[in-house]
Amino acid sequence: MPTKKELGRRLRAARFERNMTLKEVATRCGMSATHISEVERGKTSPTIGALQRIAGALGEKASYFVQEDELPRVRFTGKGNHREVLVSDAKGDAFSVGILTSGIPGGTAQAFRHTMRPGSSFEAHPRIGEIVIHCVRGMFRVTVSGESVVLREGDTVQFRADDGYEIENIAEEDSENIAFLAAPTLVVT
Repeated sequence: MPTKKELGRRLRAARFERNMTLKEVATRCGMSATHISEVERGKTSPTIGALQRIAGALGEKASYFVQEDELPRVRFTGKGNHREVLVSDAKGDAFSVGILTSGIPGGTAQAFRHTMRPGSSFEAHPRIGEIVIHCVRGMFRVTVSGESVVLREGDTVQFRADDGYEIENIAEEDSENIAFLAAPTLVVT
C-alpha cells in the first residue's frame, strides 16, 4: 500500500494528465476541493468510499491508485505477443478474436482483430462504451439500434455500444476488421 504522500502524488498526477482543476474533480465526485487538495498533498488519507469517488471522477478505478508497484502508463505489445482468445456473443455462439493490445492497468481502451468467414455473424453484448470498427479487407454489415451501415475495405464506423450491435460478413470471402473499444472495463487483460 502506498504512503499517503504517494497516493496523493498519484491522484494529482492523474488530475494533471486530464487537465482538470480541483474544482472540476470536486464537482464530479461530490466532495470539497479543500478535502481533495489535502489528500493530494498527503495531509490526510481518503476513506475507501472517498477514494472510489475521486478515482471515478478521474476516470480510473480506485485500485489503480493503491497498487504497490508503480503502474505502467505505456505498455508495448509486440507482434509476437498478440494472442487469440475465445469469446461468446449475446446468442452464446463462440468465436475467436485476436487481442492486439494488452491494456494498461486502469486503462479504458483496447484493440482487437477479428476475421470472419463468409456469411458468419455475431451479436455483441450491450456494454457501456464506444466501439470503432475499421474494415481491413472484405465487407461487413454493422447494425446498431436497428440502423445498418456497410463497411468496405478502408471504411470505419464509430458508435456507442450501450444497446449492443451485430456484425455480419457479407462478402464472398473471409473479411477482417480491427475494432477499438473505449469502455470503463476492458474485455481481456
